[in-house]
Amino acid sequence: MSAKRQIRVWTAPIILGVLTSVGLISALVSDDAGDVLAWLTLAAPVAVCCWYAPRRQRSES
Repeated sequence: MSAKRQIRVWTAPIILGVLTSVGLISALVSDDAGDVLAWLTLAAPVAVCCWYAPRRQRSES
C-alpha cells in the first residue's frame, strides 16, 4: 500500500478521533460554551455513521 493511499484511508478516522477527544475533554473541563462544543464534536461521529450506513447497505445488496 502506497503512502498516499495510507494517508487517504486514515485521515477521516484520525479526524473523528481528535474531534471525539476534544469533545470528551471539553465536556469534563468547561461549562456553557464547552458543553456546546462537546455536543457538536461528539455528534460528529454519530452524524458520519448515520450518513454512510444507508449508503453501505444499498451498495452491498
